[in-house]
Amino acid sequence: MKDMPKRKCSSVDTALGTNLSYFRKLAGFTQQNVADALNLNRTTYTKYETGASEPSIEILKKIADFLSIDVASLLEDESKTSVVLSDVAGDDYPILSAEDRNLLRKYHMLDREDKEEVNKLINSLTDL
Repeated sequence: MKDMPKRKCSSVDTALGTNLSYFRKLAGFTQQNVADALNLNRTTYTKYETGASEPSIEILKKIADFLSIDVASLLEDESKTSVVLSDVAGDDYPILSAEDRNLLRKYHMLDREDKEEVNKLINSLTDL
């Protein structure tokens, strides 16, 4: 039996996989957590992150809902989302606690106007 050629990942696959991994980790979930929540095999979900397979649009929507983000965020160019937190806030930035991750999840669920209000409140409390 001949070996099948490996499928080359398109830039969409690469961006999607990178973004899936980024937002999953940002939310504090493992691949198993996401797979369980969506009734998927962990191997299937891993293939989405590695670009070996693409989720259907229905699964993509479920993943976005689970991670409290929009589908467009998952499809954006990977260079926009693959920022390491220490690059943003300096090397002394602490690893996110469960409480921090929970706040981020809740923040992602807010609409634009509510996010603006939260940002104003935070800025007023921190004198930024």
